[in-house]
Amino acid sequence: MKYIMLICKGFIIGVAKIIPGVSGAIIAISFGVYERLVNIMSRPTKLNFNDLKFLVCLLIGAALGIGLLCKVVKWCLEIFYLPTMLLFVGLIFGGISEITNKIKTKRMSAKSLITFICCFSILYYLVNIQGGNGNVIHDNFVYFLIGIIESATTIIPGISGTAIFIALGWYENLLGIFEGMTNFSIDFFTLCLFLSGFIISTIMISKLISYLFNNHKSLAYTGVLGFMISSLVIMLEDTFSHGFSILEIIIGVCLFLIGTMMTKKINTFFSKL
Repeated sequence: MKYIMLICKGFIIGVAKIIPGVSGAIIAISFGVYERLVNIMSRPTKLNFNDLKFLVCLLIGAALGIGLLCKVVKWCLEIFYLPTMLLFVGLIFGGISEITNKIKTKRMSAKSLITFICCFSILYYLVNIQGGNGNVIHDNFVYFLIGIIESATTIIPGISGTAIFIALGWYENLLGIFEGMTNFSIDFFTLCLFLSGFIISTIMISKLISYLFNNHKSLAYTGVLGFMISSLVIMLEDTFSHGFSILEIIIGVCLFLIGTMMTKKINTFFSKL
């Protein structure tokens, strides 16, 4: 029963990884598995058998969650781009209050303001350099970077990695990797690049993240907020740069409101577990 519950928790964390706005790390914290995950990832050479069973169960559940949803999300983006994107924006917007609640100070200090501006600007500048399509970087190297970003956004609570990938124009690449892994049809070289970036980044970042959230929690969440707001701005700019009809806007606004309420309900539900 213990391991079945771990698989179920992994399933919901996997689903959260696919849906923009719902942070897999926050769900992991709510389930009480986050601290152990970060601890295990920060010492990969010292794993014991119980650690391996813990990881395998969570990974099986996450793979099932991702596999069931990735095709659905990809299809919605292809057929109903603007309404789907506004749903995603609503999902992200609804999660902002969760991050602001983690920032303990009522007034933003100069250090916090600088951190927010830097994090906002870094993501916005990166996206504008790439033009949202990843054209500057060689295609193969993109998958290595996707692995790094996927790792970082998996470990850092509050950041929706999916939102960042959409902003960078790499979301379909990510879905292609997940879809290929679940169908066992992914190119071996692509898989190696993705896993190399993910594993290297996980080992390095988990130690840093553990230190920041243990010693500078409010400042760390201020940085997270900067990334989230930047993702929202970028996504809205990209969404409304496409052609759309009045009906699509009306449906999109409704989905935005639904997405905002969904994230709030989900976070409220898991905070009570």
